Amino acid sequence: MTDWTDFADGLAQQLMLLPAGAFLVICAPHPPHDAREFVQFAQTDDELYGQLAGDEWLDESDRRTPDERRLLIETGWQQPHPDHVDNWWVELPWPAPSTGYRKLASMAVVGLRDVFGITAPELLTYRAWNGRAGNRALDLPLLGLDSTNSGDDAEDSSRQ
Repeated sequence: MTDWTDFADGLAQQLMLLPAGAFLVICAPHPPHDAREFVQFAQTDDELYGQLAGDEWLDESDRRTPDERRLLIETGWQQPHPDHVDNWWVELPWPAPSTGYRKLASMAVVGLRDVFGITAPELLTYRAWNGRAGNRALDLPLLGLDSTNSGDDAEDSSRQ
C-alpha cells in the first residue's frame, strides 16, 4: 500500500465483507503515536458500528482541538457519548450500499490522518477477530496492513 486512497479503498472493501460478530481495531502503535489513537469497527447482524478514540482515552496533551472536533463532525462522526464509551461514533445499517462503506472508510482516514496526524497507512496495524467463532483471529488482507493478531485467538473484547 502506498497512500491513503489505497488504504480507504481496501478498508471499504474489507468492511463490506466482515461477518456478523467481527471486531476490527486499527491503530498506530509506534511513537510518536499511541495505540490509544484508534478506529474500530464491530459488525452485528444488522449494523456496522464505527468508533474513533475519544478524548477519554488520550493524554491531556493529545486531546482534540475545537477545529479537529469540527472536522470530525463535518465528516460525519457523532460526538462522543457515554453510550459509545465516550468515543466518536457512527452506525451504518447492514446491508449498506457500497457508498456507505466508502464514506465510513473516508471518515476513518480523516480521523487517523487529519486528526491523529498519522502520516502514512504503513504506520498502522490491525487486530481483528470474530466473537461468534471463539474469538478466532480474522485475516483481512484487503487492508494492506500488518496484523497484530496472535497466532491463536484474538482478544476477548474490544474497547466497546
